[in-house]
Amino acid sequence: MLYRNKERYKAWRIKYRLKNKEKIKQTTKLYRLKNKKHYLNVLKQWRLRNKQRTKKYNKEYRLKNKDKIKKIIRLYKLNNKDKIKQYRLNNKEKTKNYYERYSLENKNKIKKKNNKYYLNNKEHYKKYRLNNRNLINAHAAKRRASQLNATPNFANLNKIKEIYKNCPKGYHVDHIIPLQGKNVCGLHVEWNLQYLTPSANISKSNKLII
Repeated sequence: MLYRNKERYKAWRIKYRLKNKEKIKQTTKLYRLKNKKHYLNVLKQWRLRNKQRTKKYNKEYRLKNKDKIKKIIRLYKLNNKDKIKQYRLNNKEKTKNYYERYSLENKNKIKKKNNKYYLNNKEHYKKYRLNNRNLINAHAAKRRASQLNATPNFANLNKIKEIYKNCPKGYHVDHIIPLQGKNVCGLHVEWNLQYLTPSANISKSNKLII
């Protein structure tokens, strides 16, 4: 009977679907929940058979739903902070390689994004710098030391941060044995740091004073 009236049956199906959109949606949802494993397996096999089609669809969907995807990702990150942290700890090398590869492939994109964010949040940066001067100095010293390969594995980075954080007002944090001394080079470690007045620090420069 169906084969004799193909067109009629097709038209009826379209009409039925239009009338019962919500009903079909709910039925499909329930079926997927009840038969999750089977459904996922079927979907996986279909995607493997239709790689190009899937790729094309995904690309088009991402372009059409950029804001929607961003919101979903943001919500997922907020609700799964511990899960993400644990995954990164368990897959350190994988995560490191991914970020290195991504930053190399998207240098200009990252630069534009950072510049845009900085321009939109100038006041926030200004306030942060004023309220966290010592932490910024600690970060700058760490960066300078790492460029000189002066931070060993046994250095206690938390203690170093604390020293910079607790630096008295009007004082500088100085390396007792300078990182770039004339006769000897020191390390960026907690026991090689001291507080000096700006004038004493400038006069000391990169000399070792015993």
